[in-house]
Amino acid sequence: MLENRAIVPIVILWVVVLVASASACSSESESVGEVPATATALTGTDLMQLAEDPKPATASQDSSASRKGHLVIGNLVDTSGPLADYGEAYQKAAELATRHIAEAGGAPVTIVNGDTGTDPGKGVAAARELIESENVAAIVGARSGDVTVAVAESVTVAVEILLISPSATSIALTGLEDGDFVFRTVVSDTGQGTVLATVAIGEDHETAGIMHINDAYGQGLADQFTEVFEILGGKVTGRAAHGDGQESYASELNQATADDPDVLVALSYPEQAGVYLSELEQKGYTGKILLADVAKSSDLVDTVGGDALEGALGTSHGVRENKSLKAFNTAYWEAFSEIPAAPFLAQTYDTVVLISLAAAKAGTLTDSKAIRDALREVATSPGTKVNGGPDGIKEALKLISDGKDVDFEGASGSMEFNESGDVNGTIEIWKIEGGEVVSTGRFEFPYVPVKSKGGGAIAW
Repeated sequence: MLENRAIVPIVILWVVVLVASASACSSESESVGEVPATATALTGTDLMQLAEDPKPATASQDSSASRKGHLVIGNLVDTSGPLADYGEAYQKAAELATRHIAEAGGAPVTIVNGDTGTDPGKGVAAARELIESENVAAIVGARSGDVTVAVAESVTVAVEILLISPSATSIALTGLEDGDFVFRTVVSDTGQGTVLATVAIGEDHETAGIMHINDAYGQGLADQFTEVFEILGGKVTGRAAHGDGQESYASELNQATADDPDVLVALSYPEQAGVYLSELEQKGYTGKILLADVAKSSDLVDTVGGDALEGALGTSHGVRENKSLKAFNTAYWEAFSEIPAAPFLAQTYDTVVLISLAAAKAGTLTDSKAIRDALREVATSPGTKVNGGPDGIKEALKLISDGKDVDFEGASGSMEFNESGDVNGTIEIWKIEGGEVVSTGRFEFPYVPVKSKGGGAIAW
């Protein structure tokens, strides 16, 4: 689904895609508390009392009374299911944001986690639990497109609770009838699918086979890749959708590679791709492999083997190092003694910070609609550009307190939300080299080719 297409005879024009910063349950949830600090961005009796009470909100202190004066944010993560490997890291990224907000003197934030298992039904149940039992003012998540759409349509939109996904890239979110309550801090798959196709063409691949997970994420990304790849002169010779948890994907793999394509595009989570890429090696396939964001995982390399994947290229949502990203990477390492390697950690951090700044701008810790109304005011120009980290957040809170506009530039880049709740952004090209996932240093802004009715040459 491409928006804002201009049809021009004879030539193919390139149109910038505006995409989202906006692609996961049990009833149990965990409250992650942070050390509170004196609140300077908001005033009121509750916050003044909180400033005098240094006790952090922890899992054993998750009653409503203990959260008085706290901004309570739900966090739909995956501690089970296909994305379970990333669940703990997402929780840590959210926790780091709350620490920085506290250090900056903002109203204390309590994060309440809910596991969706990357399953729409579980995600809906987890969201209801967060809203009805935990009284969250906003929700970060979900992590997959299917779960995010289900949560929005079945739960959050109807009760006007702000939902911001840091990783749901599904194109389906752009056209969602959500009353402007669904945002994302990640570029949609309109952008990633386009860059995937241009990378394939740039590597001189004329034919491609596609394996993709049978959900909104996989289908949308495969559709976008196919459309752009064929506009640019390539041909998709085979495509197969697959389910989760299969012991073998031989049948689907045979369908996707029937005509021995130059490249196999794998649009699946690590536990699925790990199975069929191992089968692909046994099959004796001699073409190249192209991967997407969810496969950017050392676990996939360990499963399939570095030699089999050596030289494979992939795409993910990323930005060149900026002040906020550098500060985030350093702080994450210092806090957890590990490199922030999982995808969408910076987006998760940014989302929590944005909700906090919007709450400060709105002057409320509980009114989700008011926080939603203030979101673009703290994320988009005009306004003084502010960065992440305790110092950047402190500056933002001071400006907000003084009644001035701010424009938050996060660790994941600009947060310029469009009317659909989507953002612009760049796509990183990464590769597998020496058994490791490494960046190529290339970051592409997605330009989408639009095919004219009459065909013709490409105008660059």
